[in-house]
Amino acid sequence: MLRKGIRELWLLFLSGILIAVNWYGFIYAVNSGNALQASLGYYIFPLVAVFLGIVFNSEKFTYIQIFSISLVIISVILLVYMNGEVPSLALILAFSFGFYGLIKSNMKLDPISSVTYETILITPLAILMLFFLSEPIIKSDVLVSESTIILLVFSGLITAVPLVLFSTGTKVFSYATVGLIQYLNPTIQFLIAIFYFKEAFEVGHALAFSLIWVALFIYSFESIFKEFNKTGMSVSTLSKKLK
Repeated sequence: MLRKGIRELWLLFLSGILIAVNWYGFIYAVNSGNALQASLGYYIFPLVAVFLGIVFNSEKFTYIQIFSISLVIISVILLVYMNGEVPSLALILAFSFGFYGLIKSNMKLDPISSVTYETILITPLAILMLFFLSEPIIKSDVLVSESTIILLVFSGLITAVPLVLFSTGTKVFSYATVGLIQYLNPTIQFLIAIFYFKEAFEVGHALAFSLIWVALFIYSFESIFKEFNKTGMSVSTLSKKLK
């Protein structure tokens, strides 16, 4: 029992480190003018989730799902080509979040408790890194300003709520399904990068974007159909219950 508890703590600590790396990578990408690369990272993440689901959870796929995944691979390759460089930030974001989700899908703790524990466990490490590695470039009056404090508080809440929902989703659905639904996240980031940060949007991006949504629609339809069959609930039965 004690060994199992220690193993859970190590897994929580590891998941905390992974999500911290993911947070830092995303913040660095946005602040350094690489919002599109951050979006690309979360486009690649579902492919990482599919791969990890096959390797570690022995999940299997139908031909329709394989076809949709192939479309995603083509679109991601197109995005990488349009980027003109190895998307290191994107790969860090994709793999850190991919392994984070894999760990969460195999834990028995409820989502709120697991997110709370992993945050507490990595707090000492975060404080040490902040003390030794950060540069004193922010003036104290700016740091303690009312608007900055409000933004920091709400950024924490905005980050925590999706993590709790993500942890719940990994326990309800297959990990690969969770991964592909995550395309909603990079889509929003992609739109913000284009319309708010005014980053370049070319024909190649539009084509890749369209392929990704086609793949998402095909895979999601197949996954929902399988979920209904697994629970023994037909569409007609569901509609009757909703009425």
